[in-house]
Amino acid sequence: MKLCRPSIVFALAALLALAGSDAFAQTDAAKALKVINDDLKAKSKTIAPYAYVDFAEKSMLDFLMKYPKGPEAAQAHFTLGRIYASTGASENAIRHFNDYLAMPGEKGGPDVVAQAKYMLGMSYLALERYDEAEKSLREVGRSGSAVDSRIREGASAELARISSLRRLRVGAPAIDIRTTSFQGKKIQLLTGYKGKVVLLDFWAAWCNPCRMEMPNVISVYNEFHKKGFEIIGISLDNEKERFQSFIRDNKMEWPQVFDGKYWMSEYAKLYAVNSIPATFLIDKKGIIRFKNVRGEKLREKILQLLDEK
Repeated sequence: MKLCRPSIVFALAALLALAGSDAFAQTDAAKALKVINDDLKAKSKTIAPYAYVDFAEKSMLDFLMKYPKGPEAAQAHFTLGRIYASTGASENAIRHFNDYLAMPGEKGGPDVVAQAKYMLGMSYLALERYDEAEKSLREVGRSGSAVDSRIREGASAELARISSLRRLRVGAPAIDIRTTSFQGKKIQLLTGYKGKVVLLDFWAAWCNPCRMEMPNVISVYNEFHKKGFEIIGISLDNEKERFQSFIRDNKMEWPQVFDGKYWMSEYAKLYAVNSIPATFLIDKKGIIRFKNVRGEKLREKILQLLDEK
């Protein structure tokens, strides 16, 4: 799946539908869950996305404290798994998806179960636990025609990426990039940036999370560039004018690679990127040391690598 931003409203859709159906008996737990869902649905239109995520998380955790068993609890685990997977808290996502799958009952039907296994596989991928990811994704692929073909096709696409992802695990050498930037600068990742700490940043001007993180990326570049920190931007934009305007307006002075091919970007495929923002932090020896670090953690990791000999 090529998702730019967390879509918590979408993640809750199956749960919202189930809460209003005959899938739940009219127990106290079912009534309480319906109240939560109605509240979440209303708030999805009135509060900021990250505040909404925090509210949804707290609501579901509070519900599980009170109602830890039954089909309603299974659906709360499913929702929390989706929330954590969408926000990058992969360990928590794995725990809740496994709790959901381990609970008895039909749990919302084959599509919902397949979604849980798919997102469980994706969470394992995020942690580079490739054997467990393969197992979960293959189960989705074997689920048959009872499951929406788009879910099965998504699992097959992720399975096809795993061999590339194994080559890009933390501690492996970065894959070389040899090209010319949009600004006309020659880029040779492994030779031209030797002795530098490099952030390989896959992004796009149309991507909300990318735009939200960009002030932080600009800040660390301005702070550390003279100390040996470099960025190579790989744009997945397909509108040249929008891309140009964004890098100009935000004074993004580092090299940008732009081919206008959207998700078919040559270097996005080379690095098995299927969602953005995606980053690879590469040390002075050309080794991938961290992936997808953002915010203050990005600054901490850059400092760590700059201090290394």
